[in-house]
Amino acid sequence: MHRMNEPKHDPSFEFILERLFVYGSLKCGGEAHHLLADCPRDQDGVLRHVQLKIHGGYPMLHTGNGRVEGEVYWISNTHWPDLDAWEDAPNTYQKKLRSLDDGRTVWVYEAA
Repeated sequence: MHRMNEPKHDPSFEFILERLFVYGSLKCGGEAHHLLADCPRDQDGVLRHVQLKIHGGYPMLHTGNGRVEGEVYWISNTHWPDLDAWEDAPNTYQKKLRSLDDGRTVWVYEAA
């Protein structure tokens, strides 16, 4: 498993892989997990200084004083359009770079 904080570049495919932290419908067993079907899973992680609220039946991250455990996946640039469409980004959710407890940098969808 690649554990560096920088995106991973694979010259044979000419795309960059970046980490995405998921905590709701994109998690394994969630209704949108199929969007990550061919994305390599990294070690799970913990995001602090957030809280979960329910929005339209789905969890949504907001700034807060809690912590959320989630799954981490390597996402290629070819996957972002479908993920953004599912998350209605940037209207309902927005992508932000955050640091996990262990220091890894991840993208996360949170309240817009």
